Amino acid sequence: MADFSPHIGRIFGIDVELHWSFLLLLIVILLLSFYFFVLWVLLFLFVLLHELVHSVTSIRNGVKVKKIVLYPFGGGSVIDFEHITPEVEFRISIVGPLASLLLASLLGMATIFSPPGIVRATMQELFILNVFLGVFNLLPWLPLDGGRALRSYLQNKHSFIDSTRMAVKVGNAITFAFIAGTVLYAATLNAPFAYKEFIVLWDAVIAMFIYSGAQAELQSAIIKTEIAELRVKDVISHGYVMLNGGVTLQKLYRAVLKSHQHIILFKKGDRLMELSRIPVEPGKATAEVISHWAKEIHYIQYDAPLYSAVEKMRSEDTGVLAVLKAGKLFGILTAPHVESVIALFISKKSHENAGNAK
Repeated sequence: MADFSPHIGRIFGIDVELHWSFLLLLIVILLLSFYFFVLWVLLFLFVLLHELVHSVTSIRNGVKVKKIVLYPFGGGSVIDFEHITPEVEFRISIVGPLASLLLASLLGMATIFSPPGIVRATMQELFILNVFLGVFNLLPWLPLDGGRALRSYLQNKHSFIDSTRMAVKVGNAITFAFIAGTVLYAATLNAPFAYKEFIVLWDAVIAMFIYSGAQAELQSAIIKTEIAELRVKDVISHGYVMLNGGVTLQKLYRAVLKSHQHIILFKKGDRLMELSRIPVEPGKATAEVISHWAKEIHYIQYDAPLYSAVEKMRSEDTGVLAVLKAGKLFGILTAPHVESVIALFISKKSHENAGNAK
């Protein structure tokens, strides 16, 4: 369920998805209050605009954008950060909060000229929420926009990994201050205890969500730095079965028994497909065509940096990549194998460095 993110459309050629947790929260809010449900939907239309500004700026700077995903606490543009320069990262990061503040100013003017009542109240709420969205994202709190902007600025004098470490330290300090401030605010608030608990819990969830994102950024930066010399060709696997012609359960059964492999590939037109699961339904004919249980597999070049493959697996949300050499299928990469090689490689380098330091 964690990977269930329904696709809701494409804007400027960019896929937009809703994370499953966002859908769950929408249902809960709808059950509590229809007005808050409408307000939340309107807010996330502005969050979508915020992310579209990031994405369009990325595309105009030659940076590939895979998709936009909306989460309960905001949105995220899945951008190819591998070859991005600090200047471009700063530009992409800063435009989102600025767009939210511009939208807030427009909503502020709309509030002034709106008729009294629910319309003005809604405009005022959206004005406040967009101000919060802009200011909150400007905080130097990695992986928020302000944290990315800080890291890109630090790269003027420091390496990528050192800049990331410094940005994470700043973010950790903000996390501590955010939680401490929330607890202090709740303690002085004249409200029911249950309401205070809710505020503390909600802010703690937000803080931990951002903290885990910062740790993921740091881990990604460490991996990118440590495995810079590794290439895709160093980690290639041939542990798959390639089926030709019509794919049937009978043919699949024979191939798996013969090869003892569980990764099944086949071609469907000009696309390479991976069988994501095998349908086991009593009464179905073994000659049933099963290609509709497959998903398209993505490619990576034989001599590409291994980190490119890691990022591609992350952005494409896949555990298998096809490796091309001279335009032909040469092998595959699987996430467990890649992770094992990376862990062993980093451990070996650490051991060697420790030995040289003695």
